[in-house]
Amino acid sequence: MTIEDLLALFNSVLNEDGNHPVSVDTDFKESDNWSSLTAFTIMTELEEKFSIQLRGIEIRRCTTVGDLLELINSKTV
Repeated sequence: MTIEDLLALFNSVLNEDGNHPVSVDTDFKESDNWSSLTAFTIMTELEEKFSIQLRGIEIRRCTTVGDLLELINSKTV
């Protein structure tokens, strides 16, 4: 998975209006659009599109999109 893939996923979920672009350094949990439902959506999309399985506790340990990418890469190596 590339950072571009992950950013596209986060932007599709958290930046629907186009006014709050998500970057590598974005603290996604601070987004007004973040909720348990968006976390579930991200987890589902990662599993369906990229065959990456994450648990909720793992996502909660991440702060930024970059942190999440590091976690994903550690699982796919």
